[in-house]
Amino acid sequence: MNEFNYNIELEHCDKMLNCGKIDEAFKLLQDLYKIKPVRLSWFIVNAKYLWKKNGQPAFSGLADKSWLLYIYPGVEKLTNLNINMVQTYQDIPDIHRHKLFLINLRSARTKEDEAWLEEMQENYRKAKADFLEQPESEANIKCLFDLCFSFHNNILLALLAAYMRLKQQNIPAGREWFLNFPNSAFLTENLLEESKRPFLLIEDESSDGLDEEIVFYILRQFRKKVYYIKPPITFEVENEIAIEDTVAISMDNSEVIDNIHIIYPVEIIYNGKSLGDNREYVINDLIQNDLEGQAAVILTSGTLMDNLCRQPILKKNLERLYSFVSPPLESQMVFGWAGDYLSYISQIHDTDAAKLLARPAECSYSIIVPARNSAATLRYTLMSCLNQRYQGDYEIVLSDNSTPGNTEVYQLYKELDDSRIKYYRTPREYNLSRSFEFAFLHARGEFLLSLGSDDALLPWALEALDELRKSYPDEDVLQWERGFYAWPGFNGGQQHQFVIPRGYQKGVFCPEYFTRQFYFGSIFNNSDQMYLLPNLYLNSGCRRDYLKTILAKTGRLFDGICQDIYMGVVNAAINDKILNIRYPLTIAGMSGGSMGAKANMVYELKEEETEFLNDLKKTANIGGYCASPYERMMPEVTTDKSSLYNCILRMIARGVIAESDLEYFDFRRWFLDVFGQMDIRDPLFDKKVHYFRYTASLHGEEFLKWFDETIYSKVFIPREIDEKKLAAIQQKKCYKEGTDSYGGQTLDASKYGVYNVHDAALLFEKISGL
Repeated sequence: MNEFNYNIELEHCDKMLNCGKIDEAFKLLQDLYKIKPVRLSWFIVNAKYLWKKNGQPAFSGLADKSWLLYIYPGVEKLTNLNINMVQTYQDIPDIHRHKLFLINLRSARTKEDEAWLEEMQENYRKAKADFLEQPESEANIKCLFDLCFSFHNNILLALLAAYMRLKQQNIPAGREWFLNFPNSAFLTENLLEESKRPFLLIEDESSDGLDEEIVFYILRQFRKKVYYIKPPITFEVENEIAIEDTVAISMDNSEVIDNIHIIYPVEIIYNGKSLGDNREYVINDLIQNDLEGQAAVILTSGTLMDNLCRQPILKKNLERLYSFVSPPLESQMVFGWAGDYLSYISQIHDTDAAKLLARPAECSYSIIVPARNSAATLRYTLMSCLNQRYQGDYEIVLSDNSTPGNTEVYQLYKELDDSRIKYYRTPREYNLSRSFEFAFLHARGEFLLSLGSDDALLPWALEALDELRKSYPDEDVLQWERGFYAWPGFNGGQQHQFVIPRGYQKGVFCPEYFTRQFYFGSIFNNSDQMYLLPNLYLNSGCRRDYLKTILAKTGRLFDGICQDIYMGVVNAAINDKILNIRYPLTIAGMSGGSMGAKANMVYELKEEETEFLNDLKKTANIGGYCASPYERMMPEVTTDKSSLYNCILRMIARGVIAESDLEYFDFRRWFLDVFGQMDIRDPLFDKKVHYFRYTASLHGEEFLKWFDETIYSKVFIPREIDEKKLAAIQQKKCYKEGTDSYGGQTLDASKYGVYNVHDAALLFEKISGL
């Protein structure tokens, strides 16, 4: 079947639904689902079928199936279907929301569209003005709330919702869902009376100022300390001056009334040309002097936020938290934090992060094990940590990030009843980076190393580390080799695979320094080498004080799209060299519960998989990842390679890698590399490809033409996948047992009676003789 015939079949299915032939349409839909990749148009017809069958609009079947970045095949049909479904509820603001999105994406509009858009914009402007004139009027509040919803102005919508709660007014039914966007809890928690965190409100000069005036009014009702930075005032000068030298002009002429500071930046005009404005220097001055070690909530337009994030002076102490949604929405308000990172994460972790980071060590080693609903495998990880030859003092930091009500990790801790295990329950649900950050902050050892809850520490690990550290006392980071074990049931034919990387001699560490050039040369030559990066997880650890070095050089602790690859890139970037030993200390275990495995799996959107995807959204409610402007140059499509390149670009966002280095990155190779990891069985393949294409457009017309010819023109060729045959292949053993030229061994662990990672560690000990 070719793409033309595939579309014809879908149109035929659509016609059958219109004719009431629901059962026949369902059968054809099922057959077409076997054709990969599944297109957006299939989900649209399937939603129509579910609507016809159940008598209720099938919004859930369309959620997250598209990017509203530009108009591509299916987007207009999707919008029209959503409008038709919303009409059954007579939800006029929601109808307008879908229609506005579509019109704003169109490059060419009809006269009717232009007239309607102009009318809506005038209604929106009037609603803002009416609110500012009579902010106590329930009718004015309701009218503005509906129009903010229609125009997808989520931040103003969230602030209005908080204001309505303050006034004890009900949020309109069906709107709460739109208030739960990534990191929304950071914004709403800081509106509470007990929060003393200040706000930086920065007015975009291209704005009419009404949004900012409304936000300013609402913040005053919550009695917040506000620094309101107005658009720059232009000054013509006779002599060229440095922009940073104009900060005193702005600060000396600011207006201060109670908790309100109104600041006027300046733009310098010299010989008829702008030398720029001083907003980034004004913000930096506030951070250094007024905030006094705090982090403020920053509110401004998406466009201006990105521009500020690119300024070298702000790269380490300012971050956008509201995710990029669509180009037409970037003129609207977004939010983030500015100031002290430890202050920012103290709210997330419900603790004093600076105090935790500064306290002295209380034992020699901390084995850090973040866990989430994983007691079954965690039991054996902890057993391997307790089974150490080392006779010195060490702790096992067990950080429980399980879902509310799940006590299995805590019950395991109580059952094992060992004083070396220090149990901490996270104050809220975290993504993986925040989970590791919380755990590392609570560690009290001189040297820190971490494992996942299905990995193992080899019996001699701490003993070997202690000997190595005595020989190399000045090294901040140490890296080592690791074995591999695939738990029963993992990845079909890979289960029971057990790998000892090479032959070893007891106590012979073979120390060698790997340089920054070596690490980056390796991954730029072959991205698969990313797994050799020193990621402070499984294959490396660090001195406690090294966390302060990471903070000083990047402005963050644990950050990025995934904690292990990000930390690997960071460590390679900020160190001239890192000491490696050809000696194994850990085993990387892979089980069905591995977060890394889940993040890279191909989803069929079954119930348990949908639950996991929803879980990812839930844990992004505060402290969630938000791509910087640089990272948007590469698509993030939940593969290791896309994460690698995003982490490299994040180093530019943090000022660790020079922005000028962008010209040396081979983005064509990167795009091909990441695309090579995508799977046409992924139901979100269509959505991800069009995100790919959007990011390609950011590199210019020539690059987009290359992308279309090399990738886009070939990806949607329909192919039927024999799922039964594929399943049989996946269940077939995919590794060969034996010994390699380095003395490394690959075994089937089940043949040795090994069915968990602790026993795998004991088998490693027996075979290697270490």
